[in-house]
Formats: sequence, structure tokens, C-alpha cells
Amino acid sequence: MITINEILALKGEKINTGVLSGKGFRGVSIDSRTVNGSELFFAIKGGSNDGHNYVSDLVKKKIIKAAVVNKKWYDRSGKSLKGCSFVAVKDTIKTLGELAVIHRDLMNIPIAAIAGSNGKTTTKDLAAAVLSKKFNLLKTEGNFNNHIGLPLTLLRIEEKHDFCVLETGSNHFNELEYLCRIAKPDAALVTNIGREHLEFFKNLNGVAKEEFQVYDWVRKNGSVCFYDLNDDYIRKYKKNKKEDSFTYSYNYSADVKGTMCGYDKMFRPVISYKYNGKTYKTYVNTFGKHSFYNGLAAIALGVYFGVRAADIAEALQNFNSHSGKRMQVETKDGIVLINDAYNSNPDSVKLGFETLKEYKTKGRKHVILADMLEMGKASEKEHLNIGKAAAQMKFDFLYTYGKDSFQTFKGAKNLKNNFYFNIKDDMAEFVKSNIRKGDIVYVKGSRGMKLEEVIQKIFIN
Repeated sequence: MITINEILALKGEKINTGVLSGKGFRGVSIDSRTVNGSELFFAIKGGSNDGHNYVSDLVKKKIIKAAVVNKKWYDRSGKSLKGCSFVAVKDTIKTLGELAVIHRDLMNIPIAAIAGSNGKTTTKDLAAAVLSKKFNLLKTEGNFNNHIGLPLTLLRIEEKHDFCVLETGSNHFNELEYLCRIAKPDAALVTNIGREHLEFFKNLNGVAKEEFQVYDWVRKNGSVCFYDLNDDYIRKYKKNKKEDSFTYSYNYSADVKGTMCGYDKMFRPVISYKYNGKTYKTYVNTFGKHSFYNGLAAIALGVYFGVRAADIAEALQNFNSHSGKRMQVETKDGIVLINDAYNSNPDSVKLGFETLKEYKTKGRKHVILADMLEMGKASEKEHLNIGKAAAQMKFDFLYTYGKDSFQTFKGAKNLKNNFYFNIKDDMAEFVKSNIRKGDIVYVKGSRGMKLEEVIQKIFIN
């Protein structure tokens, strides 16, 4: 519920406030296709669309009762509109953040922020599953982790909630500091420091500088920082820090010490962990090696916030990700498909390789790779190294697509069945003709490469 007082507290010109009657609005919307009269509409200008283009129609059809709009737009197009209250501001995106701060302060519940290069969304989902065993919890849906998605999540906090888990994402410097000023997290966890968005962050030091802004904010204003001591950058940052902290690791002495015990028959990672002198064991109901690291982070959060060990185990074993698209595993016509094509960077690719290498099968292993985007000047080297890693793993077949992935093809020159394609459809047809029952197909590439089109042509057409 967004109250009238919250709206009136916004900076900006308020017009026709007499329409703002009653208890307020049930929520906030930026989507002209789904907004209704019980929601406050924010007209947001995006890269390819502008919500202002639909305000007049929404008002005339009496679909909305109130909207936050750009002042220039209102002066030009909004003054003649009747029956709707407006808040006219300089920047509607910043005002969305401003309203989120007002609402967050009013609700005043504990908030944990999860950042990091890889595994943010899955860790957030696992942590939410664990913490939901004790709290009435709100979490970021999907990967709504930016300057628009995060405020929208905060504005969904209701009186019934007593905990919130937020995912915080960034691909430019100081974006996380902005998100922290809005969310005001009480706790922070950084999953890892990896080679992401190097076009903007330049190198790992740049990545760490940005990701650690959530730690910096919580150290000054919050309560507790969670540290994975296995990550070199995180371990070095933690050293000599005096704020309240909670550590987890599989190699170093920590508050929660985890051990990877292998996989069960469904290739789900089995975890043993020690806390306060006692040992517990569970598995994570997701596929692959990365699930061990994500699961251990979720265990650390659960242990710290007082979730019982039995409840932690139940949450992890019954976990069902609603965010989807990450390491999806399914069998199609007797062929195992591992769809990991949601995002890609050097560290996540190599972790995927390790998972595939460990997967026991009598069939052949096919790897389909496309470009890792936003690598900047490091792109040629990183793609070349991925090719070398694939060759070292001795996978049966490697198929690459994309301008940058030609370097991957070159790096894998020692691999017997190493193929490069300029045309996506050609690659799909070749793979389709080459696979057979019992084989495994692993697909990995940045979201912008749209490898789901390849999957569709191989398995559906």
C-alpha cells in the first residue's frame, strides 16, 4: 500500500490532488499495458519506449487516477487532462527511487542486499527460500536488480512483511552506492568477484571496487556483512575489518565451514557444513557445481538469522527457482540439454565447464558457445582462454558462434571436433545432425547472443 502522504511527500509539483482520496494505492506500475486504477503510474522513459506516450490514453479511458510524469511533458501535454492527479518532476526515475526510500523508511524492516559477479539471482532465491522458513519475506522477483527494478521491489513491501532480500546489480561504477542509498540494507553479501562487465570496470580491481560498495555502505550504516573467505578479493577486504561480520568458506576456518560431498543421482550437490561444533548435511535442489557455492551462502544467511537446521535443509531440498533460465536441465528425445545461456562471463563459463566435466554419462559432450559481451579490451584474451580451457577439458565437440568467439575457436585448436560458424542457423542445423541419444548438449552465451534461438531450432523445429 502506497499512502497519500507518501505521494505528497515527493518533491515536485502536485496537480489536482483532490483526486487523491481514500487510503492510497495498492502498488506502483511502470507498465501501461497492465496498470489499473489501484496503482500509481510512473511514466518512465527507457531505451526504446517512453511511458509518457500512453498517459493521455490511460487518463481518457479512466484506467489511472494518478501519475508521476516529467514536468516538461506535463506543461506540454498534461494540462488539458482531467480526472487524474499528477506529480510533475524533473526525472521520474529518480522520483521512483525517492518514493522507494520514503516507503522503505515507513515500513522499516530488515533488508539483506546480495551483490556479486556470478550467482546473485540463484543465491538470492535460495536465501529467500531458507529465510522464508522463519520470516514473512519479500524478495526481488527475477533479476529486478537495477535502478528501476530495486525501487519497484521496495514499493511492494507491505505491513505483513518482516524481512526483505534484495538483489543488487551493476555494470557501471557507483550504481551500487545509489541502490544502497535507496534500499538502506542492514546486511550485505557479495557472492564473488569475477570478470564481469570489463568494458566498464576494466579489471578485477574495478569489479571489486564496485561490488564492495554494498559492504562499504553496510559497514557505515547497517548491521552485518557476510564474507565468503574462499574468494581472494573478499577475504582481503574482510581482513582487519572490525564491523559485525559472519564468514563462510569451504577452505578456510569460518563461522560456517562447508564441504562439497559430491552429487546425488540427480546431479544435485550434497553439502556438509559445520556450525557451533555441530555438523549438518543436506543437498541443493538445483543442478551443477555452482549450486554448492550458492547454497553455502544461503546456509550462512539462514544460520545467522536463526533458521533451524532442519528448516534450512528442507528449504534447500525443496527449492524451486522461479527466476528460471539459469542452468536449466531437461531431456529432449533422449538428449540431455543444459541451458546456461542466460548470461556469460569467463568465470561462469569455466564453472559451467567444470560441471559438465563432472557429469557422468556414456554419451558424448557437446559444447555450444557464443560471445561473452561487455568484455572491452580484455575480450580477445578472455575468449582465447575459454577456447584453451575447452580443449583442456577434452570435450567431444565444440561449436562457437559470434565475432568474439572466433578467438575461442582459435584457442581450442587442439580439440579434434572444433567448429566455428558465422551464421547461427547453420550452427543449429549442424549440431542437430550431429547429436544422438545419450549425448549432452551444454549451451552458454551472453543474453544478447540469443542462443535460445539455436536451442529451439535443434530441439523443436
